[in-house]
Amino acid sequence: MDTPRRKLRNLHMENVQNSSTPIRVPPSPMLKTLGHGTGVSVYRLDRSPRCGQIRSPWAVKRITQNMRAKKDTLFNERIVHEAEILRKLQHPNIVGFRGVVTSDEGVNTLAIEMCTTSLGSILEERHDEDLGPLPAKNTFKMIIDVALALDFLHNEARMLHGDLKSFNVLVKGEFEICKLCDFGVSLPLDEQGEINFLKNPGLRYVGTSLWCAPEIIDDVDIIDSKADIFSFGLVIYETLALVPPHTLELDAALGEDMDSSHDLATDAEKLQRKQLDFTSGETKAGVAAEIDGEHTDNEMSQEVIEEVEVDEEEDDTKENETKESDLSDFTLNNLHSAYGTRPPLPVAFQLSDDYNCIVELFYLCTNALSEDRPAAKTVWQCLENNAANVATGSD
Repeated sequence: MDTPRRKLRNLHMENVQNSSTPIRVPPSPMLKTLGHGTGVSVYRLDRSPRCGQIRSPWAVKRITQNMRAKKDTLFNERIVHEAEILRKLQHPNIVGFRGVVTSDEGVNTLAIEMCTTSLGSILEERHDEDLGPLPAKNTFKMIIDVALALDFLHNEARMLHGDLKSFNVLVKGEFEICKLCDFGVSLPLDEQGEINFLKNPGLRYVGTSLWCAPEIIDDVDIIDSKADIFSFGLVIYETLALVPPHTLELDAALGEDMDSSHDLATDAEKLQRKQLDFTSGETKAGVAAEIDGEHTDNEMSQEVIEEVEVDEEEDDTKENETKESDLSDFTLNNLHSAYGTRPPLPVAFQLSDDYNCIVELFYLCTNALSEDRPAAKTVWQCLENNAANVATGSD
């Protein structure tokens, strides 16, 4: 008679899934900052060795000092909401949950798997160094991995991500694997795969305006998983244009302005960089939220203009103020009217045939009607079949 096998305990998963497991997180100033979001900061937590073995670092997310000073509980509550969601999501292409802890002051800290960088950071670097579009092989890898995550999210977890953009796609190594992150504003899908806001008045879509689907901008009563697909199409766009959607003309205008004038005041340059930083903007029923949680575009522009040094010639000062004011008007008028539309691809880049499938997917995912967009499963199956056909043809 065989001896019954003793059931092995999965200590790692027990530790991960037990929210009461103590996690010692030092104060924010003692941690290395990895990035910032709306109302939150992400830090690197280096864990002490255990039993002589080195342990991998974690990324920890908590609300900013500014939010704590304001006693704003919204973003602190979102961290708990995200922890509850991540605890249930076990997929290789979704960032891993490690734990959540609340300090004596009531500040929540979420610990998650740490990756090398984000897709958004990679694209920013390529833009700044004029390296051209992300290599096609890396984009294909990203599309497959994110599509697999969305397929799982939409059909098994029954969730809408709700804020898909390049900075919410994490990358490990040299595109060894890509993982979806930031589920703080995710929404539940019903049995029909929809979200009915009339039946569920407590639910609200919160995302970033530049990546929102047209049905979000139009504030329709019922949406489905295809809202994520539209945003996904705009992430594909980012790998080609290297700028956030709908900002290509603004980026070009800033480039020309900087080339023609090298003596702009430092504060004016900061204004330009702020106007290109759309990673922390949000939408509430399709309306842009305030930048930095305090100022609208016009208010921010006026404040920076007022701080510009005034010791230059009066004519030069007026000229710079006019440029900044025109730039602010350009930003507001053009960006807001472009929300929920398909942005034009840049004409400066000469894309090789390797990008044909990528460009086609961008167009399919950003169709105006949600029913005309492919499901996430269709996307990754299409690319896998295409890769198999290419491999067969090369034999």
